[in-house]
Amino acid sequence: MFFYFIISLLCTAIGMKYFIVLLRNSQFLKREDKIDTIKKSCIKELHKNKQNTLTMGGVVMNGVLLIMSVAYYLINKEILWINLFIILYGALGFIDDYIKVKKVKDGVTARLKLVGLTLISILTVIYLIYSNEIITTIAIPFINNNFKLHIIVYSLMMILLLVVTTNSVNITDGLDGLALGISSIILIFISVVAWQSGKNDVLYSAMIILGTCLGSLIYNKYPAKIFIGDTGALFLGGAIAIFMIALNIPVWSMLVLIVCLWEMLTVIIQLASIKLTGKKVFKIAPYHHHLEKCGWKETEIVYTFWLITGVFCIISYIGVGGILF
Repeated sequence: MFFYFIISLLCTAIGMKYFIVLLRNSQFLKREDKIDTIKKSCIKELHKNKQNTLTMGGVVMNGVLLIMSVAYYLINKEILWINLFIILYGALGFIDDYIKVKKVKDGVTARLKLVGLTLISILTVIYLIYSNEIITTIAIPFINNNFKLHIIVYSLMMILLLVVTTNSVNITDGLDGLALGISSIILIFISVVAWQSGKNDVLYSAMIILGTCLGSLIYNKYPAKIFIGDTGALFLGGAIAIFMIALNIPVWSMLVLIVCLWEMLTVIIQLASIKLTGKKVFKIAPYHHHLEKCGWKETEIVYTFWLITGVFCIISYIGVGGILF
């Protein structure tokens, strides 16, 4: 599996290099006005130097996963269906990015994006259940008891998990290297659990996507040469959620995704507060921008959030040990 990880990392790193050149030289981004990948005025003020940064780097990540999935089929004569669902999330993100870049409007509306994520999530859960990839039993971290749920209740919970996870990773993707670093750490946790529990399909896919994350991070770390965009963020969020469900540890998502869920919660709190009281709770939401307004350096925020994710992944692994291994 390590071999596939290396191949994925190299393909992504090389592919991203040429993708950046392609975007700069193609008619796709050649307009009389400058490239503007940051829409909100309050964030523009914080990230003045990033307004012309290229985006849609997630296209390379999706492409590498697709190529590696085809290679897996040619070698093993087996289709990794979970990878196709992951790419569907990336495709939805691509549509959003494309509309934003072409300035047709401010991307896909929140309602349409939610509908799209829900439909993909429904299809994903239907496949996972009817392919016997999962069991409808919920395990709780650090508790050796399992709770059997009705298939409909379980399905609805997993659909919600997929939608929430993809949204939370997407919201977190606001600083250079933040979402990619967090996803990389979580994917290491997922890979270890998949290896120890004998889930080779999840292990293969997780190692491939980990390679795409680290290969992309070369160009997305501060100062970023390219953003992964919704194409990459929804791709990563969908992958993490699908893997957690396939490993039958969906509840652990609340631990490993603690940073992303907090980021999403701050947005919900901010919007609710403005609507109900007309006042802001945070200077800017999500929380990483609030910290920027408070004087934190971008790299300080990113490394702190990486560290928090790492600590919670270790805690999660300890919680998994008593149940799966």
